[in-house]
Amino acid sequence: MLPRARTPREGAIAGGGEISRPAGTRETPVPALAHRKQKLPSLTGLRFIAAFMVVLGHIGTNLLPRVAPDQIFGIRLFHEFGAVGVSFFFILSGFVLTWVAREEDTRPQFWRRRFFKIYPNHLVTFVAACLLAVTANHALSGRDTIATLTLVHAWIPDQPLLFNLWSNTPTWSLACELLFYLSFPWLLTLLRKIRPARLWLWFAGTYAAIWAVPLVASLFLNSGGVHRGTGEPWHGVWFMTFFPPVRMLEFVLGIVTALIVIHGRWIRFPLPVALVLPVIPLVVKADVTDSIGFVTLTALPLAFLVAAAAQADIAGSGKGVLRGRVMVFLGEISFALYLVHWLVVAYGWIGRTSPTWGASPGTASSWPMVLTLAVVTIAVSLVLAWLLYVLVERPVMRRWSRPARTRQGV
Repeated sequence: MLPRARTPREGAIAGGGEISRPAGTRETPVPALAHRKQKLPSLTGLRFIAAFMVVLGHIGTNLLPRVAPDQIFGIRLFHEFGAVGVSFFFILSGFVLTWVAREEDTRPQFWRRRFFKIYPNHLVTFVAACLLAVTANHALSGRDTIATLTLVHAWIPDQPLLFNLWSNTPTWSLACELLFYLSFPWLLTLLRKIRPARLWLWFAGTYAAIWAVPLVASLFLNSGGVHRGTGEPWHGVWFMTFFPPVRMLEFVLGIVTALIVIHGRWIRFPLPVALVLPVIPLVVKADVTDSIGFVTLTALPLAFLVAAAAQADIAGSGKGVLRGRVMVFLGEISFALYLVHWLVVAYGWIGRTSPTWGASPGTASSWPMVLTLAVVTIAVSLVLAWLLYVLVERPVMRRWSRPARTRQGV
């Protein structure tokens, strides 16, 4: 079974429904935690912002060079959007899974829910990517196809595999999440043994470990050719960006952050300030070397943002845009949006008019044209995300995420 949980019920993480906590269940005595039975809709709303940043990142890095190729800072900024969005999801996953861990849960039950949350959407978009690649006459590698289908591709330091424009490239992050989910029951058991007074030391130590990753990469991983996007050694970029055990540091940071909040030891930090705080390192990172990785500067403010949003919901401080019905709905379809948008970019109007995807290098571009392409791509991605959520994600979770006897007893 999972370790004794201080919270009774699991709502959702990046890719699911609204985060909630029903009353009437037993909790470990922790000071001032009665309010934890409230919903945390702001985190659901923030999920959409994170997913939308990834969408904007992929759209911007493809369209801005067409009309302003000299705007290197702007192009790098769009690239950072995607990196920050993924890092936020990793931290949020650790926070929410800790927050909603069930006392009565077993490891197989937990893994079952995670599987049916993630894999059906992945399978549908994987099949769609394969069919689109075939219709576009792009060869499919057996090794790469199997690695992507089984979500092990992030473990393989191969640029053509991880940056295959015709595949659903964002799924590399699911390979990381798979490791997180498999490890979570044991991680939670270990981290709950930390005395509350020492949780902030562990928080600082985890963030220090995130900073140590670029140092390790620079000292020991200078081979494998050059990363096409940054010019940095490829093996170092893969280690810092894709290697699941390294990215699990952000997941652990989310777990420790949740434990600090659970024990009532989080500092008072206004949500408006927390919303602005990640913008500063985001802008700074777009203007500095890529040798320090994509998350060293932003992981700390993102953890503060997650905790501040949860605290704001607990305190019930006003309605707020993040917890409104529209943002909560968009947050619920955010996982589907994350998975479908790249297929719309690659095989839609952006891909069809891009020299990168085979269009004539002389294809004319203008600001009205690229803005139209961006708006249409976003709109179509949102519609497809809603369909994937309504037709696949939600019914699968309702039907198969729990054993039949459990569903009948609810």
